Amino acid sequence: MARAHASSVLSLEVFEMRDQNPSNITGPIKAELNYIKPDATVAPEVFYSGKSAPQKYNDAYAFMPAMIEDGRERRGDFRIHKQGFELVTTPTLIRDFEDTKTIEGEYYDEVRDIVRAVTGAKDVFVFDHTVRLGKANSRRKPAHHVHNDYSDATAQSRAEEMIGKEEFAKLKTRRMIQINLWRPLVDIVHRSPLAFCDASSIEPKDLLPAKIHFPDTDHIGEIYALRKQPQQRWYYFSEMTHDEVVLIKGYDSLTDGTARFTPHTAFEYPDQNTHVGPRKSIETRTFAFY
Repeated sequence: MARAHASSVLSLEVFEMRDQNPSNITGPIKAELNYIKPDATVAPEVFYSGKSAPQKYNDAYAFMPAMIEDGRERRGDFRIHKQGFELVTTPTLIRDFEDTKTIEGEYYDEVRDIVRAVTGAKDVFVFDHTVRLGKANSRRKPAHHVHNDYSDATAQSRAEEMIGKEEFAKLKTRRMIQINLWRPLVDIVHRSPLAFCDASSIEPKDLLPAKIHFPDTDHIGEIYALRKQPQQRWYYFSEMTHDEVVLIKGYDSLTDGTARFTPHTAFEYPDQNTHVGPRKSIETRTFAFY
């Protein structure tokens, strides 16, 4: 397993301790998730507006009800190569998650250790991270649309871009996976938790390429969106803590039935306590090779 990390003393400038009026919600939840409509006739597109403006979606998307089971008591049943996600308890030594140099210089090392230990991969490349602090003018807010961060095509091109053409050429014949590691930056998550779709309950035909438009740039990215189907199984982990992380698989080059893509999304509790502050989190992105 990953090396043991001492419990951190959380910086009050970055973290909020327990909310004064928390939403103590556990068990199954019926919530609205932003899917691709079963009868959609246009290709899905997402428009990131930036700052305080909400994300926009074209007519392929619609919020539809889904039952999300609480995986807390069954956490040992969920494995990264079967369901595509896995919950791990692993405290961090990092205190300041607003300091990019500290994250890249120290937290990335912790992430490499965790990904190696959980996945069994040999070489792990950490290439990016996003801190979501819930500020009013922040352009990085929880993503409220069902998505997988990469498609078959973009996983390969992104790996080559971030690792470098020469290095990637040496690695590309090996099995490659893409793993996001998501950690709360609050004592306990009481707002905008993540829901994960069990990869073994997804039909490949229901993963649809979606275009992502970014503000202030001509770049258009591609992810997978998910068409809603009755057999899909959804889970969340109630009351996640700062000492826990979820590993989410965004790609696997194996095509033998191993989990390859893991659609996920932030969602809102139906009876959200409005006194609870915004959710804060960090997601760190990696490519790993066997």
